[in-house]
Amino acid sequence: MNKEKLNSNLLLLLTSTIWGFGFVAQEKGAQYLGPNMFNGARYSIGAFCLFAILIIYHRSRFLDGFRSKEWIKSSLSAGVFLFLGSLLQQAGISNEQTGAGKAGFITGLYVVIVPLFGLVVGRRASFQTWSGVVLATVGLWFLSFKQTGAKWSIGDGDLLVFFGAFCWAGHVLVIDRFTNRVSSLHLAIGQVFVCALLSWLIAVFKEPIDIAAFKGAFIPALYLGVMSIAIAFTLQIIGQRKADPTHASIIFAMEAVVGVIAGWLILNEQLTQRELIGCLMMFCGMLVSQVPIRFIRLSFTNSNNKKNK
Repeated sequence: MNKEKLNSNLLLLLTSTIWGFGFVAQEKGAQYLGPNMFNGARYSIGAFCLFAILIIYHRSRFLDGFRSKEWIKSSLSAGVFLFLGSLLQQAGISNEQTGAGKAGFITGLYVVIVPLFGLVVGRRASFQTWSGVVLATVGLWFLSFKQTGAKWSIGDGDLLVFFGAFCWAGHVLVIDRFTNRVSSLHLAIGQVFVCALLSWLIAVFKEPIDIAAFKGAFIPALYLGVMSIAIAFTLQIIGQRKADPTHASIIFAMEAVVGVIAGWLILNEQLTQRELIGCLMMFCGMLVSQVPIRFIRLSFTNSNNKKNK
């Protein structure tokens, strides 16, 4: 691996780490504010920071990207999916039984949902994809389903985060459609602004406004707005320019693992043996659905060659 790719992978690993710790910040913020109010706060901070980054990097022509119809369509489409995914995720994390670690792994299911959405537009799913889906589904059963009497059921919080994973998958597909038509930073600002606006509109009618609660949630919202939205997104753009797509998908899957570690370190959250087995199976499902079989064979061959030497 050359130095450029190594540096890119390290940037993506830092990005995943920032996002993983973000689940802890979301859980802390949920202790003070409702999901819409908290999302409105963090995405507003994120939009402001991204706008500042845009001015720094595109000072002479930063307004150009806002004038196209494609920017409006992409911002609205991506913003709506971002709003729905964030709302369901934050509402799920607000449930005491759904911690940062569990939310991270359930959210990560979007990795295996994206190729399934391709079936809607006539794309066939490979055996490898279906294998990943089966592993992830069984893992979800171990992680989230609990037996109460003679029945098995999933917790309300886990279910909300699960539905949110479908919204994140939709968000990925929208970004994929528009990413080559508009500037990445302009699209980031547009979608974040739409998400913040929708969050505030719902919050005004559904959630109480409490200044003391805002003060309590300020640090978590600041971390998410500055680190998870502004800095991590910028690092992702820089890192993916030189990174191998396969390596990037593996590194991004580590976000869920970091979420579990962060929940354990900061919030003292501990998963049961059954839940850890579920996490492991879901992680394997994410990797199986994303890593080409050719890449696995090549890695295995290279490993054998090194041993033989």
